[in-house]
Amino acid sequence: MGVIKKYTENNCQIAIWHINESLTELLKLGARFDSSKFKNEKRKKNFLVSRLLLNELEPNQQISYNSNGAPEISNRKHISISHSKNLVAIIISDKKIGLDIEYISEKPLKLSPKFITNNSHQDLTKEKATLIWCCKEAVFKWHQKGSIDFKKDILISPFIMKENGKIETRFNKTKYTLHYTKIDTHFLVYVCK
Repeated sequence: MGVIKKYTENNCQIAIWHINESLTELLKLGARFDSSKFKNEKRKKNFLVSRLLLNELEPNQQISYNSNGAPEISNRKHISISHSKNLVAIIISDKKIGLDIEYISEKPLKLSPKFITNNSHQDLTKEKATLIWCCKEAVFKWHQKGSIDFKKDILISPFIMKENGKIETRFNKTKYTLHYTKIDTHFLVYVCK
């Protein structure tokens, strides 16, 4: 299927790909990318698609990884990559960024006591729990240094669920605005600061 959405907002370029191609098709499309180090087919597909998406937004750039395992690109812009089920998303900006995409499921709701403080969000549903988890992952990727307690360090302000919007958060006592959108059965969240 290839790129399903490509847009620019808040000085960020975002691209999303729905993978329904076979590995053989993706290997042809991404022939210049060496995916041989990956043994798992899904990981190989995610690797190839993230490079193809980068080429859509910033042709002739290479992805490398810093000492914390966060992706970087050769033109000094910032990049964040995420994948869930058959969707792969990337974001690029001149500012520091973090992006996450998550499939809406019961899992975040079941695990919510591990990452949501008691009574901070009323009427928790699987959609809301997934969105909160996605927000916390985006902040974690923005931070790039690990050692974060999702429950204590990243506090999500109460919000009303919509198809897209903004959510305020506090991370280590600093306020951040997260941008989110629902894409079919997924949420995509990013922070750019």
